[in-house]
Amino acid sequence: MPKSDDIRQKFEIHELVARFADLVNRKAMNEMHHLLTPNAVLDIPGHHIAGRDNIVTFLAEILNKWSTIIQAVHSGTVELVPNPHPERAKGRWYLSELGVLEGVDTYVGGVYSDEYVRTSSGYRFSRRRFDLLYMRSGTSVTAQPFPSDLP
Repeated sequence: MPKSDDIRQKFEIHELVARFADLVNRKAMNEMHHLLTPNAVLDIPGHHIAGRDNIVTFLAEILNKWSTIIQAVHSGTVELVPNPHPERAKGRWYLSELGVLEGVDTYVGGVYSDEYVRTSSGYRFSRRRFDLLYMRSGTSVTAQPFPSDLP
C-alpha cells in the first residue's frame, strides 16, 4: 500500500502538470517561472532550450503563433525516485493540443517525459521533453511511433 507521503507527492506533481497546461491555455507566461527550476531544460522537436528565462521566452514566442490553443493533459504516470535522491521524480504525460496555429486548424498529440526536483516551494520541472506522436495541420498529417529511446 502506498505511503500517504508518496500519494501527497504524486498529487503535487499532478497539480504541477495541470498548472503548466493551464498557463499554456491562458498564454500566461508571466506565471510560468514559478513552475521551473532556474536551470530547467526544455526539449521539443528541433529545439533544446536551457534556463528558466529562456524557456519562458521561447514558449511565449511559440504561443504567439496560436490565436487559440487548448492543451489537454490526458493519462500520466509519476515515479518517485528512491534514495539517495528522494527529492526527485519522473513523469510521463500524454496530451493533445488543438487550436488555430498561424491561421490553420491544428491538432497535436504527443507525450511529455518529465523530471522534477523538490524545492522549498514544492516540486518544479527540471526537464521537459516533448515528443510529437501525431499532428494534423489543415490537410497535412504527420504520425510517428512512440520514441524508441524512452523506457
